[in-house]
Amino acid sequence: MQNFKTFFTFFSCVLAFSYSHLLYATGDELIFATAPTHSADETKKIYTPIVNYLSKKTGKKITLSIPRSFTQYSIQMQRGDYDIIFDGPHLADWRIKHQQHRPIVRLPGRIQVVVAVKEGSKLTTLKDLEYGIKACAFFPPNLLTMTFLSHYSNPARQPAIIRVQGFKNIMKCLKKGRGDVAVLRKKLWGKANKTGASKGLKIMASFPKAFPERTFTVGPKVSPALATNITKLLLNDEGQKAVSGLLKRFKKKNLVKADTQEYEGLSSLISTVWGFN
Repeated sequence: MQNFKTFFTFFSCVLAFSYSHLLYATGDELIFATAPTHSADETKKIYTPIVNYLSKKTGKKITLSIPRSFTQYSIQMQRGDYDIIFDGPHLADWRIKHQQHRPIVRLPGRIQVVVAVKEGSKLTTLKDLEYGIKACAFFPPNLLTMTFLSHYSNPARQPAIIRVQGFKNIMKCLKKGRGDVAVLRKKLWGKANKTGASKGLKIMASFPKAFPERTFTVGPKVSPALATNITKLLLNDEGQKAVSGLLKRFKKKNLVKADTQEYEGLSSLISTVWGFN
């Protein structure tokens, strides 16, 4: 039985490898992907209109690739299988530095990270979280999680991550005592205060640096002229309709043009993650 499982795992990896290279080997075809933070069905619903719109307007065949896991996504991204990508600014900076990607447009706004504890907690500083403390957070290399972990240069001193999906579940994780602290986005914490969802919790620490929002980048198969065209297409009125599902999902009103300088140095947050160092 064990041999069968080993063979099945190996065979699955071979299929994934072959399939991704088959996609990439189709000449002028461009592959679009995004971090698998939604279900496959939701990903199709949000991004298919964008892919169809860009394909129609540019005359290029653009295919949506939906990785099954972040491991698969990371491997295929590191390998250069994707030509147009929408994900976090730290991943965008890694591609800028290592794969000749260029940021074109992004969601508006900035991201700041805070750490919450239960009211009455004896934990008062980030240093208190060294050795044996558990943190409710998103799956690494999520930007919030990696910003939090970057405070601890010695991996042996890093808090253990209790991996949670969804902002509400992070709050529940802390309230139920599964973790000692919760790593959150400052903006969402503010909304939780207004609705009362943060009752019984308080902010223990806040990271001052603000990061650009999730970003579209294009790789070397996308010419400068095509990149400029895609940028215009995503920012015009028709483009805003094509990305309406994306904007609704992230509760934004529009996209904005990205500035490469905004991402400088952010890839250092994932320098300790396998494949990104």
